[in-house]
Amino acid sequence: MQTCGYCGSAVEPVGKGLYCLFCDMEVYRDEVQENGMRRPLRAEKVVFLSAAERPTQELMEKDSYYLTLLLKLVRNERKRTYNLLRVVNKGAELQPGKFKSGQNEGAKNYQYWTRKAWIIENILRDRVGYYPIKITDNMLNSIIEQMEESNQKPMTFSPK
Repeated sequence: MQTCGYCGSAVEPVGKGLYCLFCDMEVYRDEVQENGMRRPLRAEKVVFLSAAERPTQELMEKDSYYLTLLLKLVRNERKRTYNLLRVVNKGAELQPGKFKSGQNEGAKNYQYWTRKAWIIENILRDRVGYYPIKITDNMLNSIIEQMEESNQKPMTFSPK
């Protein structure tokens, strides 16, 4: 039986489409499921730092797991950039005037990665009300496990 991927109710044919009476909305073909199953979630598990260079609008279209992985990469890059800037600033203290362009470039890079981190944090915050302070492998594995478990749990009633 064809069911709504949001509530598990049977969908009704209406014109050329399908309609869920409980949700009171048209259900697109790719959202229709069978026998009360949930719409499967699939996480992109491979993320590259270069993805952070996408415009904010594009980042907003990515799933939360993807953004969490990307945030981890961006924070690491920001940390690396900060440490390089510290080294350049120490050199500038020892030899005034010699490292000005390195300082400017380092500060510019640090600001760039900091702003990218803020963007991703705020997208995640808008979705769930917070952003992760610390992103660990255990946390990421837990998210994947929960996604896989939720994909398997049908929206059906058990007879009593």
